[in-house]
Amino acid sequence: MRTSKAHVVPTTENGLTTATIGKRLRMVAAHRAEEILAEVAPTLRRLRTLLLVATISIPLFLAGLVAVLWHLAH
Repeated sequence: MRTSKAHVVPTTENGLTTATIGKRLRMVAAHRAEEILAEVAPTLRRLRTLLLVATISIPLFLAGLVAVLWHLAH
C-alpha cells in the first residue's frame, strides 16, 4: 500500500490559496504604510508653520489688546 505525498492546500471559492491571500494582504499593508510615512514630512512642515505663526501672532495680539485696554483706561 503506497501513501500519496500530496498535501491538501486550503483554497477559497475562486481558487486562491491562503498563502496567496496572505501575500496580497502583506503587499497592501506595506503599500498603505508607505503612503502614511510619505505624509509624515508634509504634516511636520505644516505643524512647524502653525507653531511659527502662533508664536508671532499671539504675542502681537496680546500686546495690541493691552495697548487698547490701556488707552481706554486713561
